[in-house]
Amino acid sequence: MEKHVTFAVVSIFWLLFAIIGFLVSYRFQERGIIRCCCILTAVCCYLAWLVTFLMQLNPLVGPKSDQKVILGMMTYWPNSFMHNEKDP
Repeated sequence: MEKHVTFAVVSIFWLLFAIIGFLVSYRFQERGIIRCCCILTAVCCYLAWLVTFLMQLNPLVGPKSDQKVILGMMTYWPNSFMHNEKDP
């Protein structure tokens, strides 16, 4: 899935969760508590997912390796661009 589709689907899911929780709360006597719990759950879960999604989308820190290690990986790995064979 593309990143925009994933973002839209998860955002719509948590928005619907909050709206349905808000509407279901009218059936119960403790409307305020149920409404607060449903909306707060949706907001917290969405924010936890959003932070994780954005951190993976554009990582601030990438893997760092020594130049000898990188040359060794390129030399010994069969799918490296240094080999003349085409990847399947």
